[in-house]
Amino acid sequence: MDILSLTLLGGLLALDGTAFGQFMVSRPLVAGVLTGWLVGDPASGLLIGGILEVYFISIFPVGGAEFPEGGPPTMVAVATGALVPGPAGIALGTFLGFLLSKAGAISTRFLRRLNGRLVPDPSRRRVTSARIVWAHLGAVALEFLRGCALSLVGLLAGGLLVEVTSGHWPIGLSGTFVLLTVGASLTAGAFVGTLGGWRRRGVLFGAGLTGFLVASLVL
Repeated sequence: MDILSLTLLGGLLALDGTAFGQFMVSRPLVAGVLTGWLVGDPASGLLIGGILEVYFISIFPVGGAEFPEGGPPTMVAVATGALVPGPAGIALGTFLGFLLSKAGAISTRFLRRLNGRLVPDPSRRRVTSARIVWAHLGAVALEFLRGCALSLVGLLAGGLLVEVTSGHWPIGLSGTFVLLTVGASLTAGAFVGTLGGWRRRGVLFGAGLTGFLVASLVL
């Protein structure tokens, strides 16, 4: 996949977040596997996407809430991580995806303000159904362009980081996995705390701990 194709993919993932469809393709796990398959490294896509999914598992695009973006940052994370073999690529991709998700939240905030100006004002002129439709389509198009721009900036930054950091990651695969999943467990723990009584939380905690230990031993 070239940078243009990945940029367009990022725009489509941004649309799936809130503007069109919400088919859950923009969830980090799905976006990671899809990107990994496209760049020829599905294993890294599954691993990086899975880690970012745990980071963002408690965040849902509901109403006007500001939330870290998952789709385009995960695409950039996997595409960047695939350029560096071994644990360095996983660490670099996850770190870049996490930072880019914050940038996505900020850009979404500014786009919402712009969309507010696109809404037809009945106090100034007559509002027709055609104007409402075009305002909606314009907002969707702007969201696609925002996702493309975020993806392009992320891919370019990822390429620069690969050149700078390649060969300087001192931790092995098991240590990298433990380091990243410990950080992700903080948000996952907050999410589990909202799921009901202590028995259900205990079962989920035990299942998560078992899965973590098994994965650590395998890696």
